[in-house]
Order: sequence, then C-alpha cells, then structure tokens
Amino acid sequence: MVNAINEKNSAGSTKTKQLVIDSDVHSYFNSIEELVPYCDESLQKRLNIGPFKKKSFNGKVVSSGEFRFPECRYINPGSVLRLDAFSPNGSIPGADPEFVAKDLFDRSNTVYGVLNSANATMGAFHNVEIANEFNSVYNNWQYENWIEKDARYKMSMLVTPLDPVAAVKEIERIGKKPGVVAINLQTTSIPLGKRHFYPIYEIAEAYGLPILMHPDSESSGENGPAQAVGPASTYMEWHACLGLIAQRNIASLVCEGVFERFPKLKFVFAEYGMAWLPGLMWRLDKNWKALRDEVPWLKNRPSEYIRRNVRLGTQPIEEPFRSKDLLEVIQMAGAEDMLLYSSDYPHWDGDEADRVFNSLPKDLKNKIFYENALNTYNFNR
Repeated sequence: MVNAINEKNSAGSTKTKQLVIDSDVHSYFNSIEELVPYCDESLQKRLNIGPFKKKSFNGKVVSSGEFRFPECRYINPGSVLRLDAFSPNGSIPGADPEFVAKDLFDRSNTVYGVLNSANATMGAFHNVEIANEFNSVYNNWQYENWIEKDARYKMSMLVTPLDPVAAVKEIERIGKKPGVVAINLQTTSIPLGKRHFYPIYEIAEAYGLPILMHPDSESSGENGPAQAVGPASTYMEWHACLGLIAQRNIASLVCEGVFERFPKLKFVFAEYGMAWLPGLMWRLDKNWKALRDEVPWLKNRPSEYIRRNVRLGTQPIEEPFRSKDLLEVIQMAGAEDMLLYSSDYPHWDGDEADRVFNSLPKDLKNKIFYENALNTYNFNR
C-alpha cells in the first residue's frame, strides 16, 4: 500500500513525506446568494435571496422576517476562521476551492479531503420543509463547485435529521454519486440511538456511507443546551464541553442496540476530542456486566461495538503536559484503528499535518493519517 512519497530538498537529500487523508475540511460560500441558481422561485422567496431579496429603505430592511441560519449561541472573541487563509481573489477562508487545494492539499500531501459544511447547518431549523429543500440545494451547489473541480475533494452530504423520510429520499437521490462518501446527519436533541433514525441508518449501511457527526446546530434553534446541566456562559466552556455530546450519543448508540442491528454502519464523530474515550468504555463495560439483563440485545461488551463501529476525528486533539500521555490514552482505549486525521481547515484551532502526532510511532501515525480513513470511507465510488 502506497502511503508516503519521497521528495528531494534543495540540498539534494531525499525526505519521505506521509500521505494524508483529511476527514474534516470545511467548505464555505461567500454569500448565500451563490445558491440562487440552484433554488426554485419558491425557495428563493423563503430564503430572501436573488431577485426576491427584500429591498431596503434608507439603508434599513423594511421586513424583519429575514431568513437566518440557526446560529450557535457562542461566539469566538477572536475569529473562527484563520486570518491567513483568505484567498487572493478576496474569498473568505474555505470558500475558494482552487486556493484551498493549494493552501491545504498541496502543502500537506493530501490525497483526499472530506468536505463538511460549515455555514449551512439546518439541523435545528424550525421549518423542516425549508431545511429539506435547502439541504438538497446545498448538496447540489457543493457537488458542482467542489467535487467536480478537483478529484481530491470528497463530500459528506447534508440531510435533515428531523425528517428521516426526506433524509432517505435525499440519500437515494445522490448517495451513490462519485465523491459522496458520508452522510452529515447534524446534531439534534434526539439521542442517536433512538428508532427515529433507523430508516436513515438502514440506507446508510446499504449504501456503505458512514454517518458523520460534527458540532453545528447544538445549543441553537430548536435544540436545548448541549452541556447537560445547563447552558455554558462562554465560548471557552462550550468548546471544552463538546465531547459531552459525543459521549452521550455513543452511549445511546451502543445501549439502544444500533450497532447490533446495523453491524456494518460506521459513525464518525469529528471535533469532539478523544481523551474521554477510555473512561466511557470502562464505565459502559462495567455497567453492562451487572445490567446486561436490561439490554439483552447486546451480545458483546460495549467497548467492542465502539471499537468496531465508531471513528473519531483527531481535531481538536487533547494536548497533555507530557506528550507520551496521549499515546497511553490511545492504547488504553485500544483506539489505534479509530482515529482519523482532521485538519479542521480553515478554523482557528486547526491542526497542521506536519505538526501533530510527531511523538507517535510511525506505524500508528500512518494509521491515523491514512489507513484508518481508507477503511472508513469508500473513495472509489
């Protein structure tokens, strides 16, 4: 398996560089107006875009009923976007496919990058009908403007988690198109193990598409606080507690028997960290020993289902005071085959491929940067 390339530096010596598969690259549009060609007249009116955009009077919009995305309550006091990633053509970071390919893929020896929507999350939008139509439009826009421009781009398709029937129809529509490698389910207040999601899981497993979960609409719109005991006051608290969402949902998936019912289905949790994983496994395994009569459908230890069916994006990786402790955490969880390198480009806390995991063994680095993603996504579809 080819997983590295040899490059010569200016002195003529050869250096081997690791090939990379990036499981979390964020695509943006500069303006929602870019979606106009993909929307019918009705949706343009409801989104207040194109020729139907509400006119202003003396610089003020007359109507207060403008469309707005469900926004997270927490605002980074600096910027969520890297200020060194603006495109030469003036596009905001992550909005110019050609520049992203040069600035990220070319520098990092990236073979594939999985695109995850960053400014178009409708998982908490109150009007499910609009959410359904918008997600289809966005999928079309992203496919034409990104996937068809560079073969290295792959995408997670948006579906509406609050409408499984519509989600299934959207997966049937584009789920087998080349370049579509995952389903971005988006976060809601419904635990992922609930039967509400079973129709989505059934077709996802049949199509070989992992379910991707990523922070986006939690704590916004129709969703309650993501911090269990109450809403966080600051961006720092919210960001530090994102792992709670993954832990709760993984426990739900395991205990509700999703991985027994859909044994080939993979879940990718991106941007939730991973240092909490050993403790979650240990607690679930311990309780299963005493309470297995409550979950008779579980034929294996919870930790075995997690290792088989769950994958974790590495960014933002925890940073212990002793770098060797990170390796110990991975080994304690038996997570060597679970971790997928994620740059989170172009976000403020992104990880550069040549600056992370330098203290890990070479074989493990190759798994994280390359092999684990190959075993998770079908890049040949």
